[in-house]
Amino acid sequence: MSLKLVEILVLGQVLRLNVPIEQEELLRQAARNLDILVSEMKEKTGLIQLDRVLSIVALNLSFELSQEKNKTAKIEEVLRTGIQQLDHSLENIRVTKEPH
Repeated sequence: MSLKLVEILVLGQVLRLNVPIEQEELLRQAARNLDILVSEMKEKTGLIQLDRVLSIVALNLSFELSQEKNKTAKIEEVLRTGIQQLDHSLENIRVTKEPH
């Protein structure tokens, strides 16, 4: 995995980061999204203290991530159950078709 030194503008500050080349655009997009979220939160709350706004944005993002992880876990469980049922059905078919 090849790294590239990139400059990313986040909240008006330039960050220099080594990132995998294939992830550069996603990182830039994430930085743009963060800028938008912070701006929106400032407008909604009227807060001007960046640390407080960032805390709220971070909490919201953490909550959303937790929700997505829970959704993923539920989907994985449904898939796992479905695969087990298919395996069981296939095994039953195999057993009934075997000569006795």
